[in-house]
Amino acid sequence: MRFCYGNKNGIRILEEAEFWKRQEAEHTVVIQEIVPDLEDEYKNTLNTFKKEFESTEGVIVQMIEYAINIRGPIPPNVESDIRQLIAFTINQSQAFVSYLTRMIEESTAVANYPASVVVINHIIRESQYYIGIAKAYLSL
Repeated sequence: MRFCYGNKNGIRILEEAEFWKRQEAEHTVVIQEIVPDLEDEYKNTLNTFKKEFESTEGVIVQMIEYAINIRGPIPPNVESDIRQLIAFTINQSQAFVSYLTRMIEESTAVANYPASVVVINHIIRESQYYIGIAKAYLSL
């Protein structure tokens, strides 16, 4: 993400967050598809993550719709709300990364499908990419 949008950086990071929450929700499905005999514990937790990502995406969309209708610069209180939401999405993504790392280390089913480790590591890197972008925004 480029940070050259001036007073619209808040909207831009929300668009980025919307995209990545959708990606993370889809990734929970991908993992279950590539590891057909994944243990129920992992399936249940991935399904919970999926619901949480979808819910967060919905909140982000509402915030985008609200923010784009503001005439002029985004007011400080709305900017604060955006920053809090982005901080929440970072924590959510960090929890997902930690969970996937644990899954690679502990799941027998994942160990039985070596290609799944490659895919899950790729998914982890993608979530880490989002975390980096979001942290950069918060540091502005």
